[in-house]
Amino acid sequence: MTSTGAGPTLAGYTVVVTDSGLQHVAARLRQLGAVTVDLPLLRTVPGYRDARLRIATRRIIQAPVDHVVATTAAGWARWISAATAWGLADPLRSRLGSASILSMNESVSAALVETGFTHDWVSSTGDLGEAVTWLLGRDLVSRRVAVTADDALLARAVDRLRTHGIEVMVVPTRRSARPVGLASLNRLAQMIIQREVHAVTFATAAGANALVDFTTRAGRGSLLLRALATDVAVATAHAESASFFHSREIPVSWPADGSPDELARHLVEVLVARRRQFQAHGHRFTLQGSAVLVNGTTIRLGSRPATVMRSLADHPGHTLSRSTIERLVPMSHRAGHFGVDQAVWRLRAELGDYDWLVATEIGRGYRLIVD
Repeated sequence: MTSTGAGPTLAGYTVVVTDSGLQHVAARLRQLGAVTVDLPLLRTVPGYRDARLRIATRRIIQAPVDHVVATTAAGWARWISAATAWGLADPLRSRLGSASILSMNESVSAALVETGFTHDWVSSTGDLGEAVTWLLGRDLVSRRVAVTADDALLARAVDRLRTHGIEVMVVPTRRSARPVGLASLNRLAQMIIQREVHAVTFATAAGANALVDFTTRAGRGSLLLRALATDVAVATAHAESASFFHSREIPVSWPADGSPDELARHLVEVLVARRRQFQAHGHRFTLQGSAVLVNGTTIRLGSRPATVMRSLADHPGHTLSRSTIERLVPMSHRAGHFGVDQAVWRLRAELGDYDWLVATEIGRGYRLIVD
């Protein structure tokens, strides 16, 4: 038990950051008291070494496009930097300078300015579909459109343009190579399934796809998806990668303007909304993540006791049977009621002077004491 004064906003929360490009988000969360775990799932091929990006760049130089859709700030900067390394910056700038450039958010607009470009249109939602609608509202007969792809799921938007007879060139501004190793994927899957973390951030859909594919092959896919759909919050860098989770009915947050600050703000709002507050014996308790805040003190709980506490706090004053708790708390199916009793025993031990919060209803189960 440690004294924290009023208690940091996100004390008790643990957030996994799966991409080095999200370190600004991690730093902001740490400032607010959260614990962050760096666990990169993929390795990114440097832009200047990406053969596909170089081929796309030469194609645009040789056959100019009329419109360019810039989807991410990092992807745009990586493209211009790679073109500079190849000695192709000047001819590329000349071609892009004659095209209208569509920006997907304010961060992209800032990156355009920093690299010497300006946008002709900026999205208000960050949704690529909005840009497609804007383009289809123009006379695009015999026109060519380039769309930068930062490991995002662009198929639907690209197909929509192509069905209207528009030639679309996809510019792969970021390419992720195979996972850095199965150890990272296995560790993250375990942390999510066991509810050892409370949120996960993804920069692209590629990392999420690698995680889901790995756990599915290991026979734990349904456990992973259930945890993400219920207990572990998901945040992504942009709308296109968010669609990966939407298609699997997993709640997901992303910043409309594509900025790290906005992503951090969204994630903070989601985590704060998951707090559970209640009053008992005249004390006001706040359960957030794996911590209980009371009287200016933060009580740290283990992952399983914390999950038991959260299950009871979701039903304050109501008795939960051992079978119900066993279903809500991840544990071995062989643990049975004895495993539930052990988890409750640990929870009471970690609550210390507040162990009276969890009452035993003989023959029925356990109940959280509330006023």
